[in-house]
Amino acid sequence: MSARVDETADCYAAVAAVLWTEREALELVLFKLVEEQLVLTSGSTRWLNRTDAELRIALDRLRGNEVARAAEVEALALALGVPLETTLAELADAAPEPWGMVLAEHRAALRGLVFEVDAVAAENRRLLETGAKTIRETLDNLSLSTSTYDATGAAVEWARGPFLFDTQA
Repeated sequence: MSARVDETADCYAAVAAVLWTEREALELVLFKLVEEQLVLTSGSTRWLNRTDAELRIALDRLRGNEVARAAEVEALALALGVPLETTLAELADAAPEPWGMVLAEHRAALRGLVFEVDAVAAENRRLLETGAKTIRETLDNLSLSTSTYDATGAAVEWARGPFLFDTQA
């Protein structure tokens, strides 16, 4: 019986460790989203590609961690003899202390981070859509001709294209 208790405790510890790693990965995603938002609101779009690349790396790290979490939760479910689709909340409710409290705290923290990530991502999406709309409107308002002066000083309309300014009148 002692070996089974040790195995279960090891499974709980492994799940708790992977949940910490997942929290850190989510916090990194949140940080990268906030960083992207700062770039967007400052108008320093020069850095937008870099922040986007860093955000993608953080998201890949999070995805990798989700796989590790699924494996550890599955191992715990097997050790406890519960269905593999048992949720983290159900595992926390059924777990002995201190594991029940540890899992519940991780779950609450993860949920809070997910809500924050969703909110910042939605705001970034709004900022990007507004910027794209502004660019489209600016491009739509550009005329197809340009007003300038010829060699005699008379105002003329030139069609878009290359200009040759050294013409003689």
